[in-house]
Amino acid sequence: MTDGHWLLHVDADLDEVNRHWAMLTAAGMTGAAEIGGKATVYFADRVEALVLPGRWEHLADRDWNERWRDGLTPVRAGRWTVTPSWLATGAPDELVIDPGQAFGTGHHETTTACMEALDGIPLRGRALLDVGTGTGVLAIAAALAGATVTAVDTDALAVEAATANAERNGTRVPVVHGSVDLVHGRIFDVVVANLDSATLAALARPLHDVLAPDGTLIAGGVGNERSHEVRVALEGVGLDVVATPGDAWTLLRGAPAS
Repeated sequence: MTDGHWLLHVDADLDEVNRHWAMLTAAGMTGAAEIGGKATVYFADRVEALVLPGRWEHLADRDWNERWRDGLTPVRAGRWTVTPSWLATGAPDELVIDPGQAFGTGHHETTTACMEALDGIPLRGRALLDVGTGTGVLAIAAALAGATVTAVDTDALAVEAATANAERNGTRVPVVHGSVDLVHGRIFDVVVANLDSATLAALARPLHDVLAPDGTLIAGGVGNERSHEVRVALEGVGLDVVATPGDAWTLLRGAPAS
């Protein structure tokens, strides 16, 4: 094993990386991020013959820690300021989130859009499901706003990160290792799913089935060029959908058709 970390800079966005998530995880991926429409995938060791090509960069542990921290500045999303623990001030509406190897620091357009959407609806006393919780940032924001939250993620590292972040923010969010099928039979007033286009389309039916008749679905992780595909999938299972495109990503709001 090589000391330090390897970064694979790919000529694609995070949506494309997510299509190869299972393969990359099996190859030793420890995380991924996107800046300016280009994704970087993190590994402990360099891996040859990946399906996803890119340019490799090696960082010593000290350089890795400095770059990782430098990239995590506070970011505003809705009422919230998402801040890493080493920059926390204790200000009102501050979410203290350390990503570890999970997705969701508030810096990505999809996370910001979902947080702003959550901030625009009443949450106190409502049941909320966060599918693909990552760092838990959306689940934690909802819990602090008064919702009763359940979170799921298929990545065991994300379950650990979200649980730790919830405790860091003085709240408790049950985080289950798995997907939406684990809560089959339960109904939620709000379902938030910040995933990727292919996964959202595949989960359209189960997402619909756990949503209350007057509930709200907030879906992110959809590249603008694939928003029609996901919208058709959601409408096909009986949801009325409103799409709001951003710079590169589209936020989808859904509600059961009357």
